[in-house]
Amino acid sequence: MIHPDGTPVPPLPDLRFCAVDAVALGLAGPRLSYMEAGHGGGQGGATILLLHGIGANSMGWRFLLAGLAPRARVIAWNAPGYLLSDGFTAAAPAAAHYAEAAVALLAALGVAGPVLVAGSSFGSMLGACLAARHPGRVARLALLGTSRGQRWKNEADRAAMLAMREASVAEGGVALARTRSDRLVAPGAGPVVRGLVQGMVAATDARGLMQAARCTDLVDVTVDFAPHIVAPTLAITGAEDLVNPPEGVGRPVAAAIPGARFLVPEGIGHLPELEAPARTLALLQAHFFGE
Repeated sequence: MIHPDGTPVPPLPDLRFCAVDAVALGLAGPRLSYMEAGHGGGQGGATILLLHGIGANSMGWRFLLAGLAPRARVIAWNAPGYLLSDGFTAAAPAAAHYAEAAVALLAALGVAGPVLVAGSSFGSMLGACLAARHPGRVARLALLGTSRGQRWKNEADRAAMLAMREASVAEGGVALARTRSDRLVAPGAGPVVRGLVQGMVAATDARGLMQAARCTDLVDVTVDFAPHIVAPTLAITGAEDLVNPPEGVGRPVAAAIPGARFLVPEGIGHLPELEAPARTLALLQAHFFGE
């Protein structure tokens, strides 16, 4: 199968598992899952951590797992509550809880030094939190489908968002994929892209999604994390992103991060990593490796 941009659609790596300290992290169990590619051969053994969105999982990173593997060890996590990762015990975990789980995953996999981080949507919010809380752990940061969180909105809009999230996943992940996937991509996205998105979204668990939604409701990235980020940051929001529009969401986040670059590629919706993998790979290679 070939992506519309000419990139062959690569197979996914096997799903892997590791154990972390569930009690310390507030998890219902010790298991975190992830996908991995590459061996850290590039740039002095670089490691890249990929953090997925609220209705996504490690499957959404298939192109970047393959494309970045020759230059780095690439780890795509499944956040607590996603794709067989044990969930949080709290109904509304904080962004810091997810960030600490990500740090624990890196430690469990023997990654001790700074890493390159790319986050998509909700994952971009977590990446910003991770970079703010652990500046020594994040060498460079990339935000895709850049999220601000929801706290900056009025109470009625926030309540409506949570209600929409709950209703959208009430019948499970397959129904969520059928009803919400088209909103994630630009209108011109073809059947190959839409199929990849639907396959990813269908794996979503209702409890995990709602924990992430409540987490997002408590955050405003521009205030909570952005001013404290010291890692060189690239923020990318598609010009046709209906979830986190570039002018209302992505640009204010980038403006609040010291020295951040903000790009708005045309013809792309909310998922640059799936809609335009070749373009996105080139942007990340340039940002992470100076190419």
